[in-house]
Amino acid sequence: MECRSFLKGISLLAGKKMKKTILAISLAAISSGVMAEQTVEAKADVNYGDPTATFSSLGISRSNERTQLNGTYGWGAGNMIFADLGAADKKDEQGKIDFDYRVRYFKVNDGLGYSVDVVGDRNTTTALVGGMYKFDITKNISLFPMLYGGYMKSKLDMPIKDSSETFKDSSLVQGGLYAMYAFDDGHWLYANPKATYVSRAKDFVPQIEVGGGYMINSNMSVGFKIDHTAESKISKKDTVGWLQASVYF
Repeated sequence: MECRSFLKGISLLAGKKMKKTILAISLAAISSGVMAEQTVEAKADVNYGDPTATFSSLGISRSNERTQLNGTYGWGAGNMIFADLGAADKKDEQGKIDFDYRVRYFKVNDGLGYSVDVVGDRNTTTALVGGMYKFDITKNISLFPMLYGGYMKSKLDMPIKDSSETFKDSSLVQGGLYAMYAFDDGHWLYANPKATYVSRAKDFVPQIEVGGGYMINSNMSVGFKIDHTAESKISKKDTVGWLQASVYF
């Protein structure tokens, strides 16, 4: 599932692979994942695709060039901690492991959830705060408008298309909508369009994530997601697919 995942969502326009990865991880992990909150329910009533669900799980996600381990721990009245750790199949240009990470605390009260995130890789760190609210349109359809903000700091220069300027840090604001269809048997489908404003670049990075999950039994699911990023001053058009598996406790 999330992911925020982290999670390749953005590719920088300039040349080096390391530079192309920095903003990708920072922006994709802002939302990429949106998983995490809810008032306490009986486990049988939880749909694990609901970003306001409280549960504990271990999982693994795989794209064509990266692997990510995912862990969640839920307790009490809507408390959740997420920890994700990913790595690329190949080392970076300096011969070091190309890794990414995210740690998130999420709290929900009566459908209103808020989070604090720290996400990054070897060369960048981003701190984020934000929240979402759950609207049940029908028994099976739910909408979750969301808004996040934060600050990104990088060790490397990040270029801006058609400009001689570069930047190493920037404030970020992201708005989006998570729309979900929950099947009665516990399966789910979702779409999560969003746009991130990068203040130093004075531009938006549009993205969309679509995916779903299938419950093999009451404690295990398999799923997929597709991350698409549109072209902007600081991103190239890019699409990445992921396969996922999770066990719930």
